[in-house]
Amino acid sequence: MKGNTRVSNAEPEWESFSHALAAASALNRSLVPLRQDREATVRVLGEALKTFETRDEALLLLAALGTDITEALIPPLLRTALRVRDTLRVRQVLGRLPHSAAEAAVPPAVWKLLDEAAESDDYRRMAELLDYLGLDAALSDLCVRARESMDEEIREVAEDFGGE
Repeated sequence: MKGNTRVSNAEPEWESFSHALAAASALNRSLVPLRQDREATVRVLGEALKTFETRDEALLLLAALGTDITEALIPPLLRTALRVRDTLRVRQVLGRLPHSAAEAAVPPAVWKLLDEAAESDDYRRMAELLDYLGLDAALSDLCVRARESMDEEIREVAEDFGGE
């Protein structure tokens, strides 16, 4: 009798796993046309990142698609990373980039973002991202820039990430 109880308890777990596998399989099949029409995929995902209702799904798709699409979406991804709720997921998506690609594309997008009247939290999120990606030269540059700020809280970011 106890054996049957275990089996019936395990069935819901297997059923959930089975549903998840089916969903993963369906996702994998649905990615084929997205990979084939890269330009449209970049455009649609860029728009999806702007909207609260579609942002989670866009980040999920980006994690499953090739890094070439991620590279094309670095500016909107950085804006998304400014939202504390999405910071970690954006780091994980950008962390899939080859280091050389991240080194070439992320810092210029960070500088452009910070030129748009950034606040101390924006500096902090970007410093955390650069640190996470191992972009030490860019992090050092961000700290130099932060030290020169008139805003005390932005200068604090430099102290936290760049010493002194």
